[in-house]
Amino acid sequence: MFHGGGPRTRRLLSFLHRREQQKGPKRHDLDRLAQKALFRPRGVVFTDTADFTATTARYGIVHFLMIFNRLVEAVDPVLKEARGRIVKVEADSLLLDFPGADDACRGVIALERLLRRVNTGRPQNERLHFGYGIGFGEVLDIERDMFGLEVNLASKIGEDMARPGEALLTPAAAEAIGPQMKARLMPYTTARFGRDAYTITRLRLPR
Repeated sequence: MFHGGGPRTRRLLSFLHRREQQKGPKRHDLDRLAQKALFRPRGVVFTDTADFTATTARYGIVHFLMIFNRLVEAVDPVLKEARGRIVKVEADSLLLDFPGADDACRGVIALERLLRRVNTGRPQNERLHFGYGIGFGEVLDIERDMFGLEVNLASKIGEDMARPGEALLTPAAAEAIGPQMKARLMPYTTARFGRDAYTITRLRLPR
């Protein structure tokens, strides 16, 4: 599951093996240590491609991968300007990592602008449209993956709630951004995941 990673992956594997050998209270003690050693505050973005299933059903997966790869090959310089990186490509989605919530929002704005440039002049069946989920909080991040509540929430609102061209924020992400970016926020809805309710806001993207 975690093979082929770097030092952060190896540190996680070492912790998991140590935890496996312990029981009860000792595991709780290890978990407290892990919180300091393995987790750090990160901005998380999860993208979801509009009409992925319909596109692949009509034109085939190779067609989709061609147009998706077109975007992936162009995105690294855009993300780097916002101090971001692609953590992994998962089916029709990107998991993106940023140092802060403002960086994550700037990255989404830049990515949406890039999408529009890449789409320009293309036939309708070669255009990509993303919905975005943005989270921020203490995340266990390794070289090729990220774990934590904010990762789960960003994935959930990006995939299940955001429409094409919409960027939705978790409450923690909305709270963490600065005044300039906060001016771009708009009320969206309250979503319930399990027993908990979350106030979801929307980031105004360029038209």
